[in-house]
Amino acid sequence: MNRPFVVSHYTGYEKREKGIPVYADLLARFEEYLVATGLAPTTITNYLADLRGFAQWWAETQGKGVSLLTVTADGIRRYRRDMARRGWAPATINRRLQGIRKFFSFAVTTGLLPTNPAAEVSRVNEQRSAPSRILTPAELGQLLAAVRSNNGSQSRRDYALLQVLVETGIKVSDLVDLRLEDVELGVGEGYLLVGSSLATGGRCLPLGPTVCAALRSYLRVRAPAPGVTHLFLNREGRPISPRTVQRLVSTYARAAGLTGVSAHTLRQTFAYTAMEESGDPKAVARLLGLREVPRYVRVSGDTPAINS
Repeated sequence: MNRPFVVSHYTGYEKREKGIPVYADLLARFEEYLVATGLAPTTITNYLADLRGFAQWWAETQGKGVSLLTVTADGIRRYRRDMARRGWAPATINRRLQGIRKFFSFAVTTGLLPTNPAAEVSRVNEQRSAPSRILTPAELGQLLAAVRSNNGSQSRRDYALLQVLVETGIKVSDLVDLRLEDVELGVGEGYLLVGSSLATGGRCLPLGPTVCAALRSYLRVRAPAPGVTHLFLNREGRPISPRTVQRLVSTYARAAGLTGVSAHTLRQTFAYTAMEESGDPKAVARLLGLREVPRYVRVSGDTPAINS
């Protein structure tokens, strides 16, 4: 789709030469592409931030005004080495590389480039071992009991939120992006639609009776918020933030006498339990929204240590 020229606020990218799109034009087109693919808003924000960071580095090392469409695989490898020299965590480096890879995939798809230079650049070895925490059923019970014992004004919201995390393994970024229309609650079961729509790559997560009951209880007391369709709201009626979700999980874990527990711990626990029950890596990966199951998910007989 042809778009009108948008003046860049990034110094040095205002000049258009030989028909090559300027930085601001590329960024706007990339954002449109990401929205069209049905990615979660938080994911889109992260991809755009990753591209801006790379574009700034590219301008500093190559000179302002040099198009991103001239980037080579060697250039991306230099960026990877520079991030490592700055002491960035391997996971952060890999996330940046993923954002860059996504941008050049867009460039190839839209005919701006013949090949993706980032496809030739390998990820950094994160050297991950089994996760530090896989909660036992008893520990999950303790965590949820700690939420139920809270008599605060947000107790129903917190219990429904924790139930969704525990029962679906959803990422925090996807959780905070859930809208009211993404939830379907039946008599004994329901589902969550994560990622815009099934037609654009979203996935449908089943909900059991317990989490359905928790969501119904929360929705009965969810304060009206004109113009806000997010499922989970904060005290001011605005969408709850990822930081608040992380804080809630940590607070309730401490109240339950559990250490080393985060929202990601609940995702890891869900993945491990689902793999133990189904033995189907592809099915578990689909539930997690991944191409393959994480390294810490093992089949029976190869069980990571579980803190008791």
